[in-house]
Amino acid sequence: MRIVRSDQADEHTSSSQAALDAMAVAAQQRGPVCTPDCVRAKHQHCSRKCPYIPQVLSSDPVNYPIEPLIAPLAFELKKLGVFEPCWSCEGHNDQQQRLQKLPAVWFYAHSVTHVRVLSDSVRDMFCDRRLSSPWQVKLCFSDPNNVNTTFSLDPAAHNAELTLVSLQNDVAKIAEELEGRVIKKAATLKKLQTG
Repeated sequence: MRIVRSDQADEHTSSSQAALDAMAVAAQQRGPVCTPDCVRAKHQHCSRKCPYIPQVLSSDPVNYPIEPLIAPLAFELKKLGVFEPCWSCEGHNDQQQRLQKLPAVWFYAHSVTHVRVLSDSVRDMFCDRRLSSPWQVKLCFSDPNNVNTTFSLDPAAHNAELTLVSLQNDVAKIAEELEGRVIKKAATLKKLQTG
């Protein structure tokens, strides 16, 4: 079967173009990321290394601060300006030190075009041998009374060879490279669309 573009191709193209433009602009902004009135960000560069991210990015900082090893990735997703992290886990081992829970960040997205750029960027990291495991972006179930769609960024594979340490190292590498890769991927898709 041949895939034929829909009659709404021009409309989708302009919508995708606007989404790619928004992503490029938002990713390059350098103001406070976690909250607009962050006092710390006004005095020094806002960064994923800020020790206050686990509390400031959480909607319930006292009872549910973000776990420290996943906080930099949640920060970098929010910093892109088109995703809103809403849940995360740094991953956990069981009592026998076997991998029990995979690291993940759940988020809302402004556009499925943004989700595609994120997914492609993380896939490219694995193809470039920057990650120990392939990672994926997938549609998630959220609360039954929440009509908004959530997505998850997490490891795609769960096998006996994966360790919590290797996946947490992946989290740190994704956080470190995400902005640059997303900007580059968005620019590439924009060229393909216009060219």
